[in-house]
Amino acid sequence: MEQFRAELQARDPARGIFRAYRIEAGTDLLGDWLVDVTYGRIGTPGRRIRHLAASEADARRIVRHCLQRRRTAPKRIGVGYQLRELSDAAGWLQMPA
Repeated sequence: MEQFRAELQARDPARGIFRAYRIEAGTDLLGDWLVDVTYGRIGTPGRRIRHLAASEADARRIVRHCLQRRRTAPKRIGVGYQLRELSDAAGWLQMPA
């Protein structure tokens, strides 16, 4: 399925914040576009939300929206997310021309 994968973590041991966030996008065996978002406390299986996208462009929009929300973490939870792993050979994070 993997066309795009990003793993992020937000940590603040003094406040007990240990959050993990993973987003994966790609096609399933039938050619449908899926975006899986997994989040929760670091070291736990976490919760998963699966988005079904009509096209690759829609899947890219979902990915960008999810990542934009993570950018607001310092205001919301008091600590920002750090990128731990990125697999983006197709250039999903590049701005459209």
